[in-house]
Amino acid sequence: MTSRTRTQHRWLAAAVVCVVAVALAGALPARAKQMSNPSLRSLSGRVSDTSHEPIRGAIVELRNSNTLEVVTYLTDDNGRYNFKRLDGNVDYEVWVIFRGKPSATRSISKFDSHMVKVINFTVRAY
Repeated sequence: MTSRTRTQHRWLAAAVVCVVAVALAGALPARAKQMSNPSLRSLSGRVSDTSHEPIRGAIVELRNSNTLEVVTYLTDDNGRYNFKRLDGNVDYEVWVIFRGKPSATRSISKFDSHMVKVINFTVRAY
């Protein structure tokens, strides 16, 4: 092997090491973020009236207790709602508004180990 070939091999090896290092560096922040928040949860349920009929178009509100941000969901034809990718390290409050009247507020604790939470609401339709 000539000295020129050895030099080319060294440059190639250095380039491969740099590419691998850059690829790993890009993966580390994503992994660190995943480790800092390993628990994402979801919340779903059904809104029905006192006759157990689904209520379409009810407003389900979810408040993050840390940021006080409120997100809303309109129930579908079957009275169902679904919030995904909720931070498992945060407390939440959820309630329904139908025809201008709010339901009782329900809480989801960060200490609750259920990653898939179901909360059904029954509201008066009249």
